[in-house]
Amino acid sequence: MEFFDKVKKTAISVAKVSTRESKKLYSIARLNLEITENQNKIKTLYKEIGMDAYKAHKAKKNIARRIRAKLEKIDALEEIVAELRQQIEIIKSTDELGVDDSYDDNDEIHDAEIVEEDEEADEEEEIETEPIDPIE
Repeated sequence: MEFFDKVKKTAISVAKVSTRESKKLYSIARLNLEITENQNKIKTLYKEIGMDAYKAHKAKKNIARRIRAKLEKIDALEEIVAELRQQIEIIKSTDELGVDDSYDDNDEIHDAEIVEEDEEADEEEEIETEPIDPIE
């Protein structure tokens, strides 16, 4: 009977680790997808800026305001990408993920509960970001 208890505990332990790692991989994949989407938006804006600049050159017009607005959009998207990358690093470096897997004394698995984070603490922190290199 002791053998089966060890097997059961080992299986539950493996399930717990597998669940946690699956959640990490899913979160990282979702964030990477968001990064790719934002980088594609940045790439589109780069092309639009170039096209606008060329059209303005041909028409001998000043389009500084139009280009400035697109540059500001790029800056905002770069900040989002930097924050997403930071979230990925946090996920990679921790087992928490904002999820609390609870087990009772009988090693029965219960549903994971979302752990609420303090939103005010996040707002107070300022994150320095560096511009990202354009995608070719």
